[in-house]
Amino acid sequence: MPRVTVNGVGINYESDGEGFPLVLCYCRGGNATMWAPQVGAFSEKYRFIRFEPRGHGGSDAPEDPSAYGLDTSVGDLLGLLDHLGIEKAYVGGLSMGGGITTRFTLLHPDRVAALMVIDSGSASGHAHAAGVRRRTAEVREMAFTEGMEAVARYSIREVDSFAQRAARGLEEAEGIMEMNKALTPHGYVYSLEALDQAPVFDDRLCEIEAPTLCIAGDEDPALEDVKFIHSQIEGSELVVVPDAGHFTNLDQTETFNREVLAFLARVDAQRTV
Repeated sequence: MPRVTVNGVGINYESDGEGFPLVLCYCRGGNATMWAPQVGAFSEKYRFIRFEPRGHGGSDAPEDPSAYGLDTSVGDLLGLLDHLGIEKAYVGGLSMGGGITTRFTLLHPDRVAALMVIDSGSASGHAHAAGVRRRTAEVREMAFTEGMEAVARYSIREVDSFAQRAARGLEEAEGIMEMNKALTPHGYVYSLEALDQAPVFDDRLCEIEAPTLCIAGDEDPALEDVKFIHSQIEGSELVVVPDAGHFTNLDQTETFNREVLAFLARVDAQRTV
């Protein structure tokens, strides 16, 4: 996997295909391999780049909690695009990845040709509720005292998005376990705390002018947030995928790929650069 130093931190990414750049980022605890079902379809026409934020995948996980933040990850993504010589790209992400790329679109609109908000509550820019913060505190204690396997079991038991995925079968449950066990406790915890402390920007979503696709599973706990985002971004498209939870790209791969590629084809037809 290629690696670049951005803002003093090693950032991993994967890239396949040629053509206009398409950059996607996965959820909290996830990594670039979670986009595996999209690689073949998306790389046929696009330069498909999967970005791993600090604390995730093979990217560095600094031990200083102040090294994390939503805007810090936005800066890392900007640095990665600069390193790759990409002036403009299609950007998007699932869950936390959607928060990063939506915030990126607000802060660097000239670098975004289109935005894809996928199963993402953090992309709404809402402040985290007290209950979410309490759960972060529970996870912090568990991660540092019992390790990431305990966190994975807790997530499957207590977090709706993970529980729904795990309920689909043994392979899906094992995938969540492996995804979490690959993380360092501090990388995961500090990423969660950074989301809790993220700037509120729900009142700025209306500023987004880039073509935007809002897509989520009909069983996704973040669906109402995705609908809110759609209501705030003029001209955005909303797709609700049947029989899918918080991981639409995995739960209903064929439908997800078709809808994303159809959206990008419409943007391609109107894009001038």
